[in-house]
Amino acid sequence: MRARPFLILAALLAAGPALAQTRAERRVDRLNDSMTQQNQLRSIQQQNRFETNQIRGEIRRSETMAPTPPPPAIIGRPR
Repeated sequence: MRARPFLILAALLAAGPALAQTRAERRVDRLNDSMTQQNQLRSIQQQNRFETNQIRGEIRRSETMAPTPPPPAIIGRPR
């Protein structure tokens, strides 16, 4: 009878490092997932910033290259 509690305690002590390693691995996996999500978000933000800057540049170019209006017509008396 006394051997059974000792065996249970020995099994728990033996499983302790394995459980800790599993917890550590899960933590590393969560950190990796978090970093992957942050990188994806950063990439999307960078792409949006690039496209916004491209559009702003096109708008500026179109504003500076706008055709000049024709000179006003001079209406005089017919001769």
